[in-house]
Amino acid sequence: MNALQLTQLPLFKNITEAEAQRLLSEASNSIRKYSSGDFIARQGDSCRSLYILYSGDVRTQMENADGKQLTIDVIHAPDILAPAFIYADENRFPVNVEAITKCEVLVMDKTRFLRFMHEVPSVMQNFIALISNRSLFLSRKLNEFALQSLKIRLLNYLQIHKRISNQQEVAFILGVARPSLARALSELISEGTIVMKGKEVLIKD
Repeated sequence: MNALQLTQLPLFKNITEAEAQRLLSEASNSIRKYSSGDFIARQGDSCRSLYILYSGDVRTQMENADGKQLTIDVIHAPDILAPAFIYADENRFPVNVEAITKCEVLVMDKTRFLRFMHEVPSVMQNFIALISNRSLFLSRKLNEFALQSLKIRLLNYLQIHKRISNQQEVAFILGVARPSLARALSELISEGTIVMKGKEVLIKD
């Protein structure tokens, strides 16, 4: 990655090419490449560096001791992976980070990046905004799981994504067993709220 490419990332918007070049030359960094299905990080791994998803898409999932998985988010480049945990007292990845497509990740020394944020306040503002937006997303996710029924969560999912093509994937995202999802879908179909077209589930207009 060169300095011009760095300035095009949301985290580094409004910095000059010269500032980007200085950061790249002074901070230890590398580009890591991953194929679909590779794990970029495992839940519990130490988060010792700044991980910037430069290209590709990843899935973040939590997994309990019994192997049950819950999909937290699908992240599209460019974005930061686990930004809220980089400087935490217990700086470990809270989720598994799995590549969905071919991915490139810029791994940068977090100590030098911290100094750079003090040198270039606009980058610190961008970083704080990214953390704030991620916290907002997680609070909404928590609200869905704590306060909303499965049928309401399904309807919210369909409002956003328009269709369900892979029920197992949606079961992971909603944190339920496949049979529970199938029952909720059957109830919504009976109520006339959604329809089946082939193997896809669609919400009625």
